[in-house]
Amino acid sequence: LQESADLLVFADEHHAYYGRSFSNAIRDLSPHVLLGLTATPHRQTPEDEIIYRYPLAAAIADKLVKTPVIVGRKDDRTDATTKLLDGVALLELKERAMARYVAETGASPTPPVMLVVAPTIDEANEVSRIIGDPSFAGGAYAERVLTIHSDAPDEALAALETLEAPDTPHRIVVSVGMLKEGWDVKNVYVICSLRASVSDLLTEQTLGRGLRLPFGEYTGIEILDTLEVLGHERYEQLLRKAGVLNEKFIDRRTRAVLVRNAEGSLVPTTETSAVDAGIAIAAEEGITAEGTPVIASVEDYKAQAEQQVEALQTELHPRDDAEPLRIPRLRMTPVANHFSLADITEYDPFSTLGKRIASDPQGELRRMRLSARIVEDAAGLRRTELVTAAAVDLVESPGSLLPLEDARRSLVEHVLNAPAVAARAAERNAVGPLIDSFIEGLGDKATTVLSGFMERAAAGLIAAITDAQRAFDSKPSYEEVVEVTDFRPIRLAKPETSNDLVGGFKRGVGYEGYKKSLYAQDWFDSSTERTAANIFDQADEVSYWTRLQRGDLPILWSGAGREYNPDFIVVETDGVCSVVEVKMNKEMTSAEVKEKHEAARRWANHVSADDKVKRTWRYLLVSEADVATAKGSWAALKKLAS
Repeated sequence: LQESADLLVFADEHHAYYGRSFSNAIRDLSPHVLLGLTATPHRQTPEDEIIYRYPLAAAIADKLVKTPVIVGRKDDRTDATTKLLDGVALLELKERAMARYVAETGASPTPPVMLVVAPTIDEANEVSRIIGDPSFAGGAYAERVLTIHSDAPDEALAALETLEAPDTPHRIVVSVGMLKEGWDVKNVYVICSLRASVSDLLTEQTLGRGLRLPFGEYTGIEILDTLEVLGHERYEQLLRKAGVLNEKFIDRRTRAVLVRNAEGSLVPTTETSAVDAGIAIAAEEGITAEGTPVIASVEDYKAQAEQQVEALQTELHPRDDAEPLRIPRLRMTPVANHFSLADITEYDPFSTLGKRIASDPQGELRRMRLSARIVEDAAGLRRTELVTAAAVDLVESPGSLLPLEDARRSLVEHVLNAPAVAARAAERNAVGPLIDSFIEGLGDKATTVLSGFMERAAAGLIAAITDAQRAFDSKPSYEEVVEVTDFRPIRLAKPETSNDLVGGFKRGVGYEGYKKSLYAQDWFDSSTERTAANIFDQADEVSYWTRLQRGDLPILWSGAGREYNPDFIVVETDGVCSVVEVKMNKEMTSAEVKEKHEAARRWANHVSADDKVKRTWRYLLVSEADVATAKGSWAALKKLAS
């Protein structure tokens, strides 16, 4: 190669060529031309050696990459779960739009993915824990998150290579800085960070992970042509920083050209022109994001994106041949609750908890999967979070022992920052007797146990306080039936459909072919729900049924105003209406499910007793095991129900 007179070397990712040994090896070839290609020139690159610069701002303005949309919340919710749920909501809208676009154009599908950027492995693991919790988005993403960092197994890195495949199970990638170079997928549609500011996320290395167009050009469907960026800032903060953010999209275009000088000779020179992609504030009446970066509120953007996606979908109306379903609307009123630690008058549960732990600290605390830890948000506010963690610490060797008074103070801080405890000065005095009863129960093992298992002990204490709060909570007030309305909501059909009602189950698919459903298409959260629907559809005593969607039949279940949305309504030939809820076996004993169960039964009793209703309503709670045991029998399922 050294002997070649016309050797040209193209150095991709040229910024990596500045290592001494590698650089010398390339230059020893004495190429006729060494042409470097990079999105991020090395700081040692002489400015006069850059012969062509095509900045990101130009690519955005020319619509050769996705248009960034920078979003923040209007309200004060800054917790990690809310931020991730915002990202998931946008991701799901894009997935629906993608399915419709692929169905209409025949293009190859590529599943939209969210990239969550974490600064440390600990935070990456925490994000993965939140997403994997059954309470996050109904458990829909528990098995769909891929965590990538230096300690990640080879299987995770292998899965990263197949992220664009239509059958990839993953929808969220949590990364600790390993994806900044050499990872060139086209289906990252949302970039999120729980800690970094939007300014940090708008670097070309990070933003570039999500800018590539999956179909090589704009689709004309805005939600598919944009990349949403969520940092830690609220919407108002983004507006205040609009000028600074705008600078991220102002750059210059450079090219080297040959011109003739006064002597008639061709000489190289550099032409430079400014490029300003600008940054716009989304108008309330609509978002325009084609080649112009936009700042928008999460709330407005999701609502407008929902409208865009709905416009792509087919409407489903209730069957005309079914008897009208009339829904009682019950007046339900939350009851104000001002729980205080001073309301706890029985201290035995706390001393009993201490005694139980002291009798078998390793066994008892290893069985506690929850730990408590105090975290501080960006505003400096402290709170206690309960986290799931495997018990690996040993009581026999906790290291240096904490003085008991220091351990007591730590317990106090954990409890006072717990969600169940109001931020009132009087709570600091009220917490004392509870802590003292707990420590008294621990007895002479208090110092050892609290030194080795502080976070688990605090979690147990907070759980006992939460139980006391739940017992104190006032139930919502149910009064008269305000009206009885026809149930005729319009659904939006799913892009992907199936007539296979018993084969492999897939979330998000519209199942067609039911004879007694109110709609031509139904979708479910689990295969057990679909099996229950098959039971309803095949029962001679069932006239018709419907799968409820959020907001169809909200039932107030807590005094704090929280609502519960059941799964089905089943109408029998004798006119009896059953509200049916399907739960996983492991959820059946949870306190929340029990409270919802009681609230729904109260609702059924109240509406059945009202003269305006003229029908009997009942509530049935069934588990996976109940559905399986019923073996296709509606009569058997009713008997098994709680």
